[in-house]
Amino acid sequence: MSTLETTFTAFYEGWFSRHLQLQQQLTTTTTTDNVNHEKQLRKLVEQASQHYSEYYQQKSTLIDEDVFLVCSPPWFTSFEQTLFWVTEFPPSLVFRLIKDLNLTPDQETKVESFKVDTARKEAEIGEAMAMVQESLAAAPLYGLVNRAERLVDGEVSQLDDAMEEVKEAMRAVVAEADGLRVKVVKQVLEVLDVVQRVKLFAAVGQFRIRIRQVGLQMTPTQTL
Repeated sequence: MSTLETTFTAFYEGWFSRHLQLQQQLTTTTTTDNVNHEKQLRKLVEQASQHYSEYYQQKSTLIDEDVFLVCSPPWFTSFEQTLFWVTEFPPSLVFRLIKDLNLTPDQETKVESFKVDTARKEAEIGEAMAMVQESLAAAPLYGLVNRAERLVDGEVSQLDDAMEEVKEAMRAVVAEADGLRVKVVKQVLEVLDVVQRVKLFAAVGQFRIRIRQVGLQMTPTQTL
C-alpha cells in the first residue's frame, strides 16, 4: 500500500466515523420536537455542509497527486464502487432522495429545471471520461505500456509524456464531476427550507451508510 493510499484511507475512516456521529444528530433532530428549533437546525445544516466540504477538499488534493488511485479507491467497498459514476455517487442521486420532502409546486418547478440540467451535464462528463479511458487503450500508448520494461530512452520519454496527458485529462474530468456534485447539492439546498435541508442531509447520509453496510457484508474483512 502506497503512502498516499494509506494516508487517504486513514482520513476516510476518520471522516466516516464522524459521519456516523453526524448522522445520529440529523436523524434525532428530524424525529423529535427539536425540529422546531430553527437555530439548532441551521447549525446542523452548516455542520453537514462543512463535513462534506472537508471530504471533497481532501479528495481534490489527492486528485492532483494520484488521479488513478482516486479512480480505483480501495477505501470504498467493491459494492459501493459498482454504484459510482466518475469516482463517486452520481449528482442525480440527490433528486431521488428529495422525493419524500413534500416540496411545494414552486420548489418542484425549480428542482425539475436542476434535474434536466444535471442530466445533460452528467452525459457530457460521462462522454469525456469515456474518451479518456479510450485514450488509455489507444494503440500507440498500449504498445508502449506493454513493452515498458524494454523501452529505450526516447520511448520512455514518449510514454511519460503520453501518460501525463492522460492523467491531466482524467484530473479535469474527475474535478468537473465533483464540481457538479457540489453544485447540484447547493442548488437544491437553496430552494429548501431549513427542515427540508436537515432531512435531505439525513437521507444522503443514511444512503451512504446503508450502501457501505451492504458492501461490508459482501467483504467482511473491511470495517465500517
